[in-house]
Amino acid sequence: MTERTILALGGNAFAAPGAPLTMARQFEFAKLVFQSLSPLLLDDRELIISHGNGPQVGHMLIRVEEALGKAYAVPLEVCVAESEGELGYVITQTLHNVLDEAGRHRPIASILTQVVVDQDDPAFQHPTKAIGPFYTSAQADEVHRRGFPLRKEAERGFRRIVPSPHPREIVDVDVIESLLRAGVLVVAAGGGGIPVIREGAQLRGVEAVVDKDLTSALLGTLIEARLLLILTDVPCAYLNFNTPDQTPLGRIGITEAQQLLDEAHFGEGSMQPKIEAGIQFSRRPDCRTIICNVDNLDQALQGLAGTIIEHD
Repeated sequence: MTERTILALGGNAFAAPGAPLTMARQFEFAKLVFQSLSPLLLDDRELIISHGNGPQVGHMLIRVEEALGKAYAVPLEVCVAESEGELGYVITQTLHNVLDEAGRHRPIASILTQVVVDQDDPAFQHPTKAIGPFYTSAQADEVHRRGFPLRKEAERGFRRIVPSPHPREIVDVDVIESLLRAGVLVVAAGGGGIPVIREGAQLRGVEAVVDKDLTSALLGTLIEARLLLILTDVPCAYLNFNTPDQTPLGRIGITEAQQLLDEAHFGEGSMQPKIEAGIQFSRRPDCRTIICNVDNLDQALQGLAGTIIEHD
């Protein structure tokens, strides 16, 4: 099967849990990931790869903090753009090398992707997404004085919280479509895309982050992809996750998925947006969303593993 596919990778796919984040390690983990994804890369399907960027943006914000007064300030949406460039480079070079080792050659392009959000989205009044480094109480006071809201996270300290509005439009969708039709393997919508608002016919960046799974679902819908594959660090979605009653969630329709979502069965900021993205993408007939990890990818593509969300 060579259906048009959008593959959404988590930002942690390029980092080891608890280990320092380095460029060398990002290349190392990217190679491991893409070698494991050979069923997708070698069957000539039209493929878009999106990715998270949480760890990378966190490090960029640390650099911004350390450079205050020494270099020009970099707003959050520019950090998102920089992470798209950094991981776009890691992904495209690694894909080139992995395909070359398999004796295959495909053109690859990474696209800085602007994503329009609604300036009246309630998220701007109620920021919830934690990003960047942890601060001590004294550091948090200084950050707060600069106008940034913060939230205390257990015993680790304070973190900046930012709005996470819903994606409404992909500015670069026509470019992405043209590349796919030309046989290009496309890397796009990294980190959920660069958040912008429309002011008449003009675009302006805003300090926010967009969920990469929701942006992937929107992009996949606009380009009429048939498969949204969300790779995460667990084999599937679960009910009662991390409890004695934990139950794997297999094949479900969008109506059941929406009911479970409404009943708050999924963690906010973790599995919840993945289920929401799956519902959005799979509303169209003959479309499905698979949530799984790399280890059970082959079986999930055959419908034998993972969480599969389908049109009713």
